[in-house]
Amino acid sequence: MEKIKEKRKGSLLGFVFLKAIPVLFVLAAVTYTVVYTLSVRNKVNEWQMKVDSGKEATLLPAEEWQLVRDKAFLNARLALAANDSLGMTLNLRDSLVQLETKGVVLRQVKFEEVEIPNFFRSFQPSLYIKTFSKPLKISEFGGTIVKDPITVIKAPKDTIEAARNKTEVDTSKVEFVEWHMLLNKSFVISFVQSDRDLDMKDKSALKYRFDRYKSTLTGNVKDILRFKVPVYYPQITIYIPKSEAKSFYRALSKKGEVVIRF
Repeated sequence: MEKIKEKRKGSLLGFVFLKAIPVLFVLAAVTYTVVYTLSVRNKVNEWQMKVDSGKEATLLPAEEWQLVRDKAFLNARLALAANDSLGMTLNLRDSLVQLETKGVVLRQVKFEEVEIPNFFRSFQPSLYIKTFSKPLKISEFGGTIVKDPITVIKAPKDTIEAARNKTEVDTSKVEFVEWHMLLNKSFVISFVQSDRDLDMKDKSALKYRFDRYKSTLTGNVKDILRFKVPVYYPQITIYIPKSEAKSFYRALSKKGEVVIRF
């Protein structure tokens, strides 16, 4: 009798671990993929509803599309120049990132690699003009390094105390620079250090990525459990040298604005 019970128990455990749990994982993965696809489609429809797309029955030739982008870019830079704060220009066509104020370029770097999702290829001319003819406002910052490093030092009483309190910069510290900003609460621009691969020893970088993935996954799962389609945030990822990534991150203010040209 006991052998029969043990056999039934073993078969039940085998069914749970070998069949039920794998099936549940597959169903969860399929559900997540389908919902994610719906999320992207909803974002496209949401943006297309901002303009009257009925006027655009035909696609523009490449030359006219370029004129549309150039005009939007110039209008956005003019609006950026009217702002007192430091702004950023992302010229994805010419692979340039630059910081500028009042129309004067203060710092510029040319990048060799960028990842642009297909989401932005769905833009029609009227939507493109409405979206990119003005600077985009920064809604959120985040990164692997401290954005505004502050060191508080007590003034020494004399030269002897000053010599005793002298600190040396730790040049052995290794840090991987990666950061992002959310624009208009709609899409993300991410900058990643291009001159070194991420090392598993870089705890701050790993924590930064883990926290971002965790936040996105948790939010999406909560929405799915509430029978809601999660919000999709398309992300453009740009790879630039470490020194430039760090200086751009720390130079931009939370009230800064960004101009983009595709």
